[in-house]
Amino acid sequence: MSMLIRTCRRAVASLFPSARAGAALTAALALGASACSVVTGEHEAETKFLVKPTSQSTFSGWSEVSVSQDPNSVDGAELMFIRLEARDDNVPDLTFIKSITAAAVVDGVSTVVAQKSPMPTGERIVPLDREYHGDIRKFFYADEENGGYTVHVDWHGDVDLTKTIPPEGVWMRVLVAIRVE
Repeated sequence: MSMLIRTCRRAVASLFPSARAGAALTAALALGASACSVVTGEHEAETKFLVKPTSQSTFSGWSEVSVSQDPNSVDGAELMFIRLEARDDNVPDLTFIKSITAAAVVDGVSTVVAQKSPMPTGERIVPLDREYHGDIRKFFYADEENGGYTVHVDWHGDVDLTKTIPPEGVWMRVLVAIRVE
């Protein structure tokens, strides 16, 4: 399976889905397309992104995952959850992030898939509120440049500059779960 991850950073490193997320979906799609078996069930993937303090109180970025197999070769794919966690054990909670939104973009049309605001006090692991509950295969578009299918996710949010954030930023761990049918 060939897979390509393209990332652009705009005040925050790329967020989601990572190479592991793409690999999980690629494997599921590839096996789903074969005559031997179909990989159904839940699949988890992990990625990371950096929230770095700036003079502005917003952050944004985007990420893309390309897979070689047509997502329509499986019966369906559903986003189960997206969970954030600070990778730095010295970070007591995620309240330095005031809000975060993840939106899948196809043909210039943006669909919010998850968001969270505010972050709960005292919680180091925070699930985002899932806003999209349908089949995520529709977010993959034919990408002639890469010879496969790509999903593009825009990320944006607000940072609370009154909170202490290390000058080098805070790396966030993102856990994503997908159910493939």
